[in-house]
Amino acid sequence: MHTLGTAHDHLDAGRFEECAAVCRALIEADPGNADAHAALGRALAVEGEFDEALAAITDALRLSPADIGINLERAFALLKAGHLLEGWAAHEWRHRGRVAAGPMLPKVRYLDDLDGRTVLIDHEGGFGDTIQFVRYGRLLGEMGARVVLRAPRELARLMRGQDGIADVTTGPAPPFDYRCPAMSLPYVFDTAIETIPTADGIYINADRGLTAEWAARLPPGPRVGLVWAGEPKSGDPAAQALDLRRNLPFRMLLPLTVTPGVSFVSLQTGPARGQIAGGVHDPMGAARDFADTAAIIANLDAVISVDTAVAHLAGAMGKPVFLLDRYDNCWRWLYGRGDSPWYPTLMIFRQAQPGDWLGPVTQAAETLEEFFPEG
Repeated sequence: MHTLGTAHDHLDAGRFEECAAVCRALIEADPGNADAHAALGRALAVEGEFDEALAAITDALRLSPADIGINLERAFALLKAGHLLEGWAAHEWRHRGRVAAGPMLPKVRYLDDLDGRTVLIDHEGGFGDTIQFVRYGRLLGEMGARVVLRAPRELARLMRGQDGIADVTTGPAPPFDYRCPAMSLPYVFDTAIETIPTADGIYINADRGLTAEWAARLPPGPRVGLVWAGEPKSGDPAAQALDLRRNLPFRMLLPLTVTPGVSFVSLQTGPARGQIAGGVHDPMGAARDFADTAAIIANLDAVISVDTAVAHLAGAMGKPVFLLDRYDNCWRWLYGRGDSPWYPTLMIFRQAQPGDWLGPVTQAAETLEEFFPEG
């Protein structure tokens, strides 16, 4: 029996063709089923069929124009297709129904002057989201703003002193003139693919003292960092299903760890850290936060990671990043690309089929041998 629940089960399990088939059957039976149109659009966007995906989501919005979730599905499809300006605008739907806590930062083109004004950037989403978008702090600082970042403890020590960030708080908001959630910064700056602020590709630096401390604890180089699982998200079934698709078991990385002459260093935290084997050095028991992780990365020659915060951090530090990416990749990596305009040093090795990690790991291993031909 075709039900919307079945369609979502297929999505969560990575069975996107099956999801599309169920959705089409549901729509044929009930053309007024907005959720079925939206789920069809999501499944089609995974396959890069963006015209059809956006048409399906448009049909859903005709039926339910105020639905926040459907509007966000449209945002993600637009962003993944590379239509960033439209996508950022649609992504602002996530704020609907919330009471704004103070004046929101308007689009930069409408700002007369930021000289001496305090702009509060609020952490939003996961750690990787704030790491990706804190680059805009530099631009705000160049416009004369005093930029304060409100972030979780895990990010605070790293972010203090970064270019453009005047202060970091982990508690209540200090007095400010404008606030901006981190993921709204690309919208505020009207960011298109061609205008993504990458500068020299480096906008986060590790503390020099910490970097020296960690250098003494690591094996001889060249050194390559490994991450195979994202931060677990308990209590969120959709996020847990996503984790099953974006994570891989450590044993699948063992073909990488035999690269001659290369020392492998785990950057993995959380329960997946217990999977380590095969002589991989594990310093993370002594790492307190992302400041320590950045200091370790500063001593590495490359990082191999699934789609998680460490990939963003290494990219923001200008390190070569081998991103092992799931089939239904996140919108931020766009569609069909092996590189990223967000991080010039990042290479994408994406699954050719849902759940098949052998291809990306093999490609990464071959590229690693090219990086270190003599070990």
